[in-house]
Amino acid sequence: MKLLEKDIELVIFDLDGTLIDSTSLWADIDRDFFASHGMKIPPLYNKEIAHIGLNSAAILTRDKYLPHLTTDEIKKQWNDLAIEAYEKHIPLKENALELLKILKKHNVKIALATANSEELYLPCLLRLDIHKYFDLIIDVNSCVNGKNSPEIYDKVCHKFGINKTNTLVVEDMLQPLMTAFNNGYNVIAMYDKQSTTHPEENKKYCHKFITNFDEIIKEIK
Repeated sequence: MKLLEKDIELVIFDLDGTLIDSTSLWADIDRDFFASHGMKIPPLYNKEIAHIGLNSAAILTRDKYLPHLTTDEIKKQWNDLAIEAYEKHIPLKENALELLKILKKHNVKIALATANSEELYLPCLLRLDIHKYFDLIIDVNSCVNGKNSPEIYDKVCHKFGINKTNTLVVEDMLQPLMTAFNNGYNVIAMYDKQSTTHPEENKKYCHKFITNFDEIIKEIK
């Protein structure tokens, strides 16, 4: 399949803020979580935890801000705040389903690479009925590093035996975009109203900046 004037054999999607409209939920969760402990959200907290996975985020939160809690207690409080939304409410981004169908029709391998945890994302994927489109689902909790490292993308490429030059990564946040772009992947940046705080920065680390998946669909067609 031709996209970005490249032969693309594999597309690796991020989940939150890219395929699903969930990033505003996490801002609310962070606010409510710290408020329950008599605190405001610490400065730069969202950037600190955005790409490192739930386990690492809980460790950082405990070590830096709430040492009287265990990581399991922190994760349980987050999950209690988030699980209903993932199970019942969070929607797909516009035209995401159509794009997945088109990629599958073109026999492109499709992977999901997320910093979220399985107990949250799996019920969401099942409810939205999109799990069946993914040839691989992987999260950073199974990796040594978060998305400040290309490890998760490299694992997906290795799984399918596909070169990064024939792989497209689709992300919404700056750090993963930088990681993928600087490590030789083809990159599309999805605009998200919550996570894309400085669009001009994101545009420096992608081959195409989009606000809707129909922009990719039109190029494929």
